[in-house]
Amino acid sequence: MGKRFIDRVSFYIQRRAHNIQLRDLICGVHRLFLPNPGHSAGINSLHIAKQEDEIFNELKADGFSHLGFVLSESQISSIVSKLSHVECFDTAKASRPVVDLSNPGNDVQLAHYTRNSLAEFPEIIAIANDSKILNVVSKYLGVKPTVSNINCWWSFGSRESAKEAQFYHRDMDDFKFVKLFFYLTDVTADSGPHIFVKGSHKSNKLTELRRFSDEEVVESFGQEKITTLIEQKGACFLEDTYGVHKGQLPLKGNRLLLQVQYSYRPLHVEDYQPKKSALVESMKLDEYVNRLIVTK
Repeated sequence: MGKRFIDRVSFYIQRRAHNIQLRDLICGVHRLFLPNPGHSAGINSLHIAKQEDEIFNELKADGFSHLGFVLSESQISSIVSKLSHVECFDTAKASRPVVDLSNPGNDVQLAHYTRNSLAEFPEIIAIANDSKILNVVSKYLGVKPTVSNINCWWSFGSRESAKEAQFYHRDMDDFKFVKLFFYLTDVTADSGPHIFVKGSHKSNKLTELRRFSDEEVVESFGQEKITTLIEQKGACFLEDTYGVHKGQLPLKGNRLLLQVQYSYRPLHVEDYQPKKSALVESMKLDEYVNRLIVTK
C-alpha cells in the first residue's frame, strides 16, 4: 500500500511539473534510487547502422533519432501475420469492443492490441531488448531502463476529425522516458504520418497538459522544427515523447504502428500482469528490464 501510494503521488507530481529544469532536477533525485545503467550485450535483433553515440547525441539534442529501416521483410511479415490471429480493441469506448478489421465502422478511430498478446511474440520481445537500443536508452535515462509498455495499433483513414493523440501534445507518463516506434505499413502523407517537433523536449514552451493546435506549434517552435515521418514499412525512430508530437489523422488508408516504451518506473495508469515466458531464459533477458512484461 505504501509503495503504491508513493507511486501514485509521484505520477501526479510529474504530470504537474511542467518546467524542464524542475523535471531534470527531480530526475536526478530518482537516479539516486534506481539501478545503474550498465552495458547490455543483449540481442542484436535490429539492423541499425548508426553508432550508439550518434543515436544518443541526436536524442539528447533533438529529442529524436531516425534509425532507418531496421526491420527485415521477414520480421515485418511474421509480426503482421501473427497479429491477424489476435483480437484488437476499440479502447476509446468504455466497453472496449473487439474491432473487426475488415469492417471497423466509421465510429472507430483506433484499434489496439493488448500488451499481453504482444508479449507472446518472440520477435517483439527481441526488438524491445535490442542491445544497441538498451544501451542508448540506459545512457539517456541515466539508469537501467524498465520496459514499461508495448503497444501496437491501427489508425483508420477517412474519419471526420482528429481525436486525442492525433492532435499535438506532450506525453507525461514518467519524469523521463523514451519510445521506440516502428512502421509496420507504408506511411504516406495521407495515411497518418507521425510528426515530431525537434528540440521541444527541452523547451518550456507549450508545457501544459492539453492538446495544441497546429497554429500554436508553428508559432512557438517554427515550421523548420517540425519533422514529418513519411516512410515505408520497417522504418524506426527513437523519441523522447515529452517533446511535442502527434500521429496525423489518416485521410485515406490505414496505418499500423508498433511502439516500445522505456521509463524509470512502472506507469501508474497501467495494470501490469506480466506473462510467464520461456523467452526470459531462452533469450537471456534482463529480468529487471522486462519484469513488467515477461517473467520466468
